[in-house]
Amino acid sequence: MQMKPPVLPTGAIQLTPMQQLTEAVVKDDDWTGLTDAAARKRRQNRLNMRAYRRRKARELLLEGKQHDGNDTSCIASTGQGMPYWSESQQTVFFAPSSTLEVMRQPLIPHEHNDLLSKRSSVKPIYFPLCPDHLITLLQYNVLRACITNRQLVSRLLPDPRNECSSTALHVLPWPLPDGDTVPETLRPTILQQTISHEGWVDIIPHPVWRDNLLLAIGQFDEDELWADTIGGLFDGFPHSEVERRGVIAWWPPWDVSGWELSEGFWSKWQWVFRGCDDVLLVTNRWREKRGEDPLGFGMQ
Repeated sequence: MQMKPPVLPTGAIQLTPMQQLTEAVVKDDDWTGLTDAAARKRRQNRLNMRAYRRRKARELLLEGKQHDGNDTSCIASTGQGMPYWSESQQTVFFAPSSTLEVMRQPLIPHEHNDLLSKRSSVKPIYFPLCPDHLITLLQYNVLRACITNRQLVSRLLPDPRNECSSTALHVLPWPLPDGDTVPETLRPTILQQTISHEGWVDIIPHPVWRDNLLLAIGQFDEDELWADTIGGLFDGFPHSEVERRGVIAWWPPWDVSGWELSEGFWSKWQWVFRGCDDVLLVTNRWREKRGEDPLGFGMQ
């Protein structure tokens, strides 16, 4: 017998899921009711990128199921051992899988002892990555650089545990705490000590670059800048977009001489680098090694 839909009382409103919010996972994803066009567009873009990434993951999964059990799309153990990344030599080596945990060193040496003492309660991160993940290696590197700088700067905060929220506002203290070992490029400027700001500004390894951002707070889309910096690592970009929008961190994260700006990132955000001629010089040095044309102010 066919079931009839329930009859709603007069004046009742039936609540149904909103298709446009299918990808929403937190309250901040809901753009409905926003009167600020820029904020609304920003949230819509976030949901669209999340949907795109989900579709791509589904496509890759379906493609993987079409291959037999001998498929090599995911790196597996071989007679040579398992590939791993050497931080000291910046290259890939092969070693028995049983030795990888011992050979893998923490990114921040001074925390090595703390890491060992907490190993029993910390879930390990296993390598190697699948080839699909290796596509995002450049984005991962810049994210790792940002996390490292964040760890270094967090020593300046009275209670870094309160700074976990990306929206937490603060000013950095001066003078610096006794025994401070923060690299010169990350030491706070006068503006960082006087203008309340979010913590992501502090991780940029160039004082003028940071000050330019602080002076422009509220005049640009911070989420968009972050997404462009890491090449869509979280929200997803088409591969062609990733190549044009990301930033690359080659050297130690706190040394700006190892940072390179992609052509698309420079064209879009070059106003951020006024007074940062050394950043442009370093980028062009990397480009010259690959036989690419130099970047310059005014290019679009």
